[in-house]
Amino acid sequence: MTLAELITSQPNYPTAKELAIILTPEQAQVLADTQAAHGNPRHVAQPVALTDGTLFLCADLLLELGPTGLYRQGFEKLPQEMFAQIPIKTMAEAVALIPAPEPIEEIPAE
Repeated sequence: MTLAELITSQPNYPTAKELAIILTPEQAQVLADTQAAHGNPRHVAQPVALTDGTLFLCADLLLELGPTGLYRQGFEKLPQEMFAQIPIKTMAEAVALIPAPEPIEEIPAE
């Protein structure tokens, strides 16, 4: 499934929250640039980096793209042809690729 197909299917929240929008670094940059130029700076979608070099967004943000949606201004200016190139994975697949956090160095007690 692609982002174009997912948008067309108009998923409900329970479905959308179980899906991840997978972006290449280039697509993530287009998103960042578009949001910076046209979006609301208080409502910016921030993709999460994955270990395979891609990035992801939770698909539930699609519910905020309508006329009064929080992300509408930044997303409506995105090149629509790009949506057919963006794959959708399950959230479980995306979460499995989130890098492990860096270990925290313990500070010796004095």
